[in-house]
Amino acid sequence: HQSEKYGTIDLESVEGLRMLHDRRVPGTRGNIDHILVTRAGVFVVDAKNHKGRIEVRDRGGLFRTDLRLLIGGRDCSALADATAWQVDAVQTVLIAAGTDPLPPITPVLCFLSVEWPILRPPDRFRDVRLANDRSIKRLLASEDRLAADVVDSLVLVLSSALPPR
Repeated sequence: HQSEKYGTIDLESVEGLRMLHDRRVPGTRGNIDHILVTRAGVFVVDAKNHKGRIEVRDRGGLFRTDLRLLIGGRDCSALADATAWQVDAVQTVLIAAGTDPLPPITPVLCFLSVEWPILRPPDRFRDVRLANDRSIKRLLASEDRLAADVVDSLVLVLSSALPPR
């Protein structure tokens, strides 16, 4: 069994994990960093090597909410928004292949070098999961929603429709 390394993260302990790296999305100029498929579902992961403290802060006023993802004081909210097209691409491939029911597809921003607050670290922003090396392992192994043969068929469909770059 080969060791599953993800940046500096060792995901070997995640049972049944299947990984597709650096996948091209036909018809676009974009790529998807990582598609991770486990019994918990399909995870579209964008790995980031930003530095600084991570926080979600409300920059709105008294009568309006304007949540922002800040890393080292810089507004990185657009990173979460950029995951939407990747999730759409994965969902489109699965629908075109007749996958029914669709598995849960979760966008994840995985930060490899940020400083996480000890009290109440943010775990999501705009429906995108925020993770580090420890929390991504828990997320990937969170619950068994899919049978092992379903995981295998999803990987087959995704790997043929989204080829390596």
